[in-house]
Amino acid sequence: MRYWPDWFRRDRDFGNLFALPASFPAFFDRSFAVDVKDKGDRLEVEAELPGLDRDQIEVEVTDSGVAIAVKVEEDTEDKHARYYRRERSYGRTERFIAFPVEVDIDQGKAAYKDGILRLTFPKKRKEREQGKKLEIE
Repeated sequence: MRYWPDWFRRDRDFGNLFALPASFPAFFDRSFAVDVKDKGDRLEVEAELPGLDRDQIEVEVTDSGVAIAVKVEEDTEDKHARYYRRERSYGRTERFIAFPVEVDIDQGKAAYKDGILRLTFPKKRKEREQGKKLEIE
């Protein structure tokens, strides 16, 4: 007498039961790595965006942080004598990185080279408060 249906055999690896096929689009992995570095007088934000063109990247800066958005539109076409295949994929991902210190966003600079987006913002300098002597009564 069998207690388990064929698709749910006891000797099956249960880890593979919920595994996605290798061809499944990576909808859940559309993020990108970001590093925030304190360089003393400036703050540096680096985002790894390999294989993208500059026009696919949008950067918006506010006083509290920076938003980096990436748009990916891919259209592949494969023609052979016996078949024709065309695939399209569209996606957008965005990350917001909060500034840990006050920065001057008006002096910010952005550069994109070799798949690395580097944003540099000088820190705001707080004016030192001058001490004041108090008279003791």
